[in-house]
Amino acid sequence: MHADPRILELALAPEASLDDLLALAGSRHPVRFESVCLGDMTLDLLQIADLSAYIDRLVETARPGERLVLPFWAKLWPASLPLAMLISRLRPGPGDRLVELGAGLGLCGLTGAKRGYRALITDIEPEALLFIRAAILKNGLDHTAKVGYLNIADARCDEQFEVIAMSEALYLPALHEPLAAFLAGHLSEAPGAQALISCDRCREAAPFFAQASKAFSIQRTQASCRSGEETQTSVLFRMQKKAHA
Repeated sequence: MHADPRILELALAPEASLDDLLALAGSRHPVRFESVCLGDMTLDLLQIADLSAYIDRLVETARPGERLVLPFWAKLWPASLPLAMLISRLRPGPGDRLVELGAGLGLCGLTGAKRGYRALITDIEPEALLFIRAAILKNGLDHTAKVGYLNIADARCDEQFEVIAMSEALYLPALHEPLAAFLAGHLSEAPGAQALISCDRCREAAPFFAQASKAFSIQRTQASCRSGEETQTSVLFRMQKKAHA
């Protein structure tokens, strides 16, 4: 589906209402809110109503030779669930900030906002930001969360954060260097500041963590969660600057 310049404009507009956001999202696909439970916390995420059918339509209507861009942002990836659960158990201090990179549907950033962080939820896909902004309003988090357009390969941000969160962000080796630079430049110097990273298949991420271990203390744990009828195992990484580890 063609890019619509209204999408990013509306997603970032402070005055945009939930009805406005849903009207634009719904003009492009059937959408619905689905609840995600994280212990005693429940969040409503806006999702494409039948993602598989939508992808099938993209494939069927693609012209010969056309580059097909699949909406990876629209899938709630299993690795985001244990990361969101971990964030739901954190205890932010007054004014503590959290940023989610490559947020997709924004589960981890929304979780941080509901937990009490001032959350910036970012992605490079304007439509992802539209869906996240709708979820912010649906969950009553507009005073603690905002969306932001952020291209990791050319990140322009002048803020620091006590928590940097990302799920399935290391599958492209070309992003390893800019991600490492973002962590070095934007993870707060405050004691306890941490980057939290989850991935399903982490083979591609090994060089990233090998390089990052020079400046960061890294803890690695495994977590399992149910996804439909299957149990998914993900790997969680907690990174802290060595001066504060």
